[in-house]
Amino acid sequence: MVVIIDMQLVINDLLQSTENPDHIQRIVWVDNKNQLCFLVNIRKLSFPYSEGIHNIEASFNRGEIIKVKTDPWAISVDEEDLSESEIEIRDKAWRLINQICLTPEIFDPKQRSALIKIASKDFALSTKTVRKYLIRYWTRGMIKNALLPDFNNCGKQYGMDRKYNKKAGRKFAYSSSIQRGAITDEWKEIIRISLEKYYFIRSKPSLKYAYQQMVKEYFSKEDEKSGYKVLDVEKPIISYDQFYYWYRKWYKPEDAIHKREGRREFLQNYRAITGSATEDSMGIGTYAIDATIGDIYLVSSLDRNIVIGRSIVYLCVDIFSRTIVGLGVGIENMSGQSLRVALANTFENKKDFCKRTLDMEIGNDDWPIHYVPHTLLADRGSELISNELTQIVENLNIKIQNTGSYRPELKSVCEKYFHIVQQHISPFLPGSIQKDYMKRGGQDYRKKAVLNLSEYTQILVRCVLYYNNHNFLSDYPLTQNMIDEKIRPIPIEIFKWGLHKGNGQLRTMLLDAIRSNIYPKSQATVTPKGIHFGNLYYTCSKAVKERWFSNARIQGNWKMEVYYNPQSVATIYIRIDRQNYEVCSLIEQYEMYRDAKEEELVSLKENLRLQKAEYVEAQMNGAMQLAQDIESIVKQAKEKTKDQSLNGEVPKDIKNIRENREKEREVLKREQQAVIDQQNIGKQLNKVNHDLESVNVLDIFRKKQKEVLRDEDK
Repeated sequence: MVVIIDMQLVINDLLQSTENPDHIQRIVWVDNKNQLCFLVNIRKLSFPYSEGIHNIEASFNRGEIIKVKTDPWAISVDEEDLSESEIEIRDKAWRLINQICLTPEIFDPKQRSALIKIASKDFALSTKTVRKYLIRYWTRGMIKNALLPDFNNCGKQYGMDRKYNKKAGRKFAYSSSIQRGAITDEWKEIIRISLEKYYFIRSKPSLKYAYQQMVKEYFSKEDEKSGYKVLDVEKPIISYDQFYYWYRKWYKPEDAIHKREGRREFLQNYRAITGSATEDSMGIGTYAIDATIGDIYLVSSLDRNIVIGRSIVYLCVDIFSRTIVGLGVGIENMSGQSLRVALANTFENKKDFCKRTLDMEIGNDDWPIHYVPHTLLADRGSELISNELTQIVENLNIKIQNTGSYRPELKSVCEKYFHIVQQHISPFLPGSIQKDYMKRGGQDYRKKAVLNLSEYTQILVRCVLYYNNHNFLSDYPLTQNMIDEKIRPIPIEIFKWGLHKGNGQLRTMLLDAIRSNIYPKSQATVTPKGIHFGNLYYTCSKAVKERWFSNARIQGNWKMEVYYNPQSVATIYIRIDRQNYEVCSLIEQYEMYRDAKEEELVSLKENLRLQKAEYVEAQMNGAMQLAQDIESIVKQAKEKTKDQSLNGEVPKDIKNIRENREKEREVLKREQQAVIDQQNIGKQLNKVNHDLESVNVLDIFRKKQKEVLRDEDK
């Protein structure tokens, strides 16, 4: 007897019985202490059983078993040689194995039974099939290709197309001059080439077109008389039905879309929609943010006769609860600044925001969301992949996730809310975009604009409150816990439930922290008139107490950093130290701009510059006319002065200027008195003339009266 000392047993070792060579066992697991292992018979459909390592070593010492180096189930196959159905079956079984083959739980009968039931439900397979996959996996070497089906043992021609000597199918009812034939390997190659060349292209022609091009290229000849290509009827020609049959046999519908329209179009509009954004979010705290252009034209809050165009609307939506958690509205283009506005609104108290920015009262429970998420889902917009956003999310410990390019459906919850909100309010709003613009008889909807940015924002806030608190999500996938706790599928209730369960890892942020991390920062100038920022002047208690403005007048202006809210120019913020801020408000003469937005002030300034540019011609014409009038008056004065000159010079009495001044005053007084006397004489003459006219009229009336009386006597 040969004694084997310190024999090492490892997973996948094959142990063969010396008495029965067909009895081969495979080691499928060895515990960490190297005391117990599990074996499975590779020739039988049975689950593994446990065996002590010392017993196996004893069998080795007695010569009852030996190690086998050749695995009867070992296969070597190239991926290209596998059929689509083989790959599909193998990959599905492999996913199942990866899910349930947990060690050591899978070797416990009770736990294995539970895992099999779960996999059966998840993969829509019978428990018998799941067990078959498990046993095949263990017995055939515990690799991916061990799960391949045994199609190679089925029939002799599997994997090969059947050969035909004549055209398959029934005979034609009517004869034709065109000959038909059976499909050969050469014809198959022609069909493949024609499909790739004429059908799988971006211009997306019809399959009939590809067939016609194939016939023209491969089954035609040049006509000697006309020079055109005509059918070569002397040889068999592929029929359209044969062409269509092999197209359907070789290519699946998604393959055609992939080739003709591209992978992006397929993923966006044709892929299966079996998943759910709610499942992917794994609880509240994953916010999707996106922007769009509003469907309404707005007017300036400073002058309602000025149309400022359409606004940019940012929405931030919690994916799990479908709650709108943030809103940003402005006329600034999609940029880092407009993004900051939306994020600041998302993280701050909504009641305070509405009161401070919109002068709008809402209840504490209307929009009770002021939390910082753990993940921000964006779509690779320029402002969303900038260093500016990266700095913000790093400071706030937020994970940023960007979807693939041109893949808006990956954050469909946010995209859908844009459509819902704008479609709901557009019929109510004058100035909204209409489809009949520029058509005959159509009206210019831009001329009907009446809402300013603040009023439009108030309307959007009302829509957000409605959808958060009253929108019943009939297709929302409620969890079993939600059903047990009778949670209605309303966004705000789902959000509160998730917040109560603590499955979102949300955080709060103080207003000072929002100002420091979210609000944009810029330079302001301390001047004698106040703190100059954005063409406006501000003041604060600290500036008055420390006499900043007096010092600026004495010592000169100086620069300082300020934080500002782009949605409101009413206040700016000065950081005193790492914990405290000073709030600066507009000085009294600029209070008229309190409700204006920064963009509106910029727009107003641009309009003034435009008006100034348009008025340059009139201004210069007026200046030239003034110069000519002055020159004319001076010229007349010089001519009058020459009349009093002696030898070309006018004597100037410069010694008695004071006496001359008094004489001139007396002359002016006499002239003014003469004018007044002349006006009085004119008034008296007018009165006398009026009296004379009255007398003359009375005499004429009396004379006529006497004449009438005489006539009556006669």
